Amino acid sequence: MTIPVLGTAVVNAPHWVYRLFYSIDYPVDTFVVFNNNGRNQITEELDLLPKLPHKYVKNVVVCHMPANIGCSGAWNLIIKCFMNAPYWLITNHDLMYTPGFLKTMVSHAEDPDVGIVHGENGSWDIFLMKDWVVQQYGLFDENLYPAYCEDMDYGMRFKHKELKRHMSVGVPYFHGETCGDYADGSQTWRSEPALAEKIHIAHEMNKHYLHAKWSPAWQAHVEGDVYPHPFNNEALPVSLTTYNLEFVRAKNLGF
Repeated sequence: MTIPVLGTAVVNAPHWVYRLFYSIDYPVDTFVVFNNNGRNQITEELDLLPKLPHKYVKNVVVCHMPANIGCSGAWNLIIKCFMNAPYWLITNHDLMYTPGFLKTMVSHAEDPDVGIVHGENGSWDIFLMKDWVVQQYGLFDENLYPAYCEDMDYGMRFKHKELKRHMSVGVPYFHGETCGDYADGSQTWRSEPALAEKIHIAHEMNKHYLHAKWSPAWQAHVEGDVYPHPFNNEALPVSLTTYNLEFVRAKNLGF
């Protein structure tokens, strides 16, 4: 079985993308990169990627966004641009796969009842999502711009409508420089400290947004239960996807 689409998004430090690319050791039809830099700083470096031969990758596509559309926006574009794929494997740009990791991930997806396969402990730094999951649970919420909480929001959709997932594949992988943990993740703000404060403020704003959308109980340390419907409105399906322009503008990174 060939992975139909393996997609990622990057804001800065494209050397992580090259490391990711060369760690692929399982057949991939299309490796797609969405350049979220928005400042023309990494365009030339990423344009070299499709010219490089790779034993396991059939096609490489690099898409340069005119501005940063955020993590959720890029993940949604991976899905939308390859809408006929039976599943999508979406990954952070700062990962590196160990030998056999991708093969094991695909093997866990062979069960037709499994909708999502996570790399480790239910984390969303790499996940395989099937087409019928998007049909039932929707796309990612682009209000959670530029990043953080988009994964938690999606997980809330399963609280009252169970989905079979594989939470760990049992094979370690690198996130940043460390293997088997998240201690060196989030290389976007680590690689560009000037972004750190803006991203962390946006993170806090996104948390408050989820308080309204799912109740404060979406955070594990808060007692209670999450709403069965977004914003506690029975008329809204769990697959609801909206876009609040003023809220997103308030968190704009400036590029």
